[in-house]
Amino acid sequence: MDYTDEAAVWAMLTAPMTVVKGDGRTQVRIRKEPDSKSAAIGILTRATQGIRVIETLDNGWSLIECYSSSFADNTVKAWNLLVQGYVETNTLTTVEWDSNDKYGLVVDKLTQRLYVYEDGHLISTLLVSTGLANAKQPFNETRSGEYIIGSFTGEFTSGNLYCGMGLRYNDGDLLHEVPHTKRADGSKSYAYNEPKLGTRASHGCIRVQRLRNTEGLNMKWLWDNRKHLGRMVIWEDWQGRQIPIPNDDTVLYYNPNGGSYYHRADTCYSVTKDNVTFESFTYAQLDEEPYSKLDFCPYCAPAMRKADIEAINAQYVFGGDHDPILTAARQPYFDYIASLDPPEATETPAP
Repeated sequence: MDYTDEAAVWAMLTAPMTVVKGDGRTQVRIRKEPDSKSAAIGILTRATQGIRVIETLDNGWSLIECYSSSFADNTVKAWNLLVQGYVETNTLTTVEWDSNDKYGLVVDKLTQRLYVYEDGHLISTLLVSTGLANAKQPFNETRSGEYIIGSFTGEFTSGNLYCGMGLRYNDGDLLHEVPHTKRADGSKSYAYNEPKLGTRASHGCIRVQRLRNTEGLNMKWLWDNRKHLGRMVIWEDWQGRQIPIPNDDTVLYYNPNGGSYYHRADTCYSVTKDNVTFESFTYAQLDEEPYSKLDFCPYCAPAMRKADIEAINAQYVFGGDHDPILTAARQPYFDYIASLDPPEATETPAP
């Protein structure tokens, strides 16, 4: 699905969603077989995480599919793996799109962008940072799938980081403003984390830009409209996916009087002076003088340069492995699953 296919995206965001009943801060195990004593093969968060029901059985169980919400303290270490297994049918319920819901969100882990939709239309794009897994913390990988905003947490801390306007959507995962630290005088510093927006950088949460974009949106806008946020879908960055390169005639803008950024519109909140007039140029000219010296605007998040897109696409080429560290961290889980189905013994032929 393409984020620009507004009709398809809106249909996805507003479709009925099946969840497991219960407290959104608790989880349930997904079983390999329709039996409470069967091995657990995945983890599912109650109330806020959507699932796909594949089959409803006559024995009180349903075969379902979702991304495993395995966190650091889970015994099932299926780090953001798409799993199929069984949960009890009587624990399931359907959540309809609420009439109070006005906005739907899509987070794309490939582009590291958050797309905001209203009444079937894409209205804005924001920079984000999703999780950056490492060998010791593979659980940092942001869990993909569909979710409901469960609670309004507000500011919280993570080590020395202050994370403002947190919206909880999947147990320990929140949507929040890009973190800041505090200087000795109490003022905020975003210098370390803000430049990482548009790339993976978090511990699993979704960090959202604080700078207002062309449409005036940022994390504060999402927070102010939190009671009208409906569904949020997080797209997995599957190997083989590619970011389209913009058409050569795509229009970009810059301030010819000393501007250092290139922009996606003829106005931008990065400009603080009055009576500044942008001039247009095309995407095909972006690598030519004087435009080649312009930086990507962190406010309005224009299209990336062709070379940057091609570098990302090279990592995601079909048949490759864009995250070998996470692949290695998942191997013990695959070994565990294989051990649940030992190979059948073969008879030795008679001499």
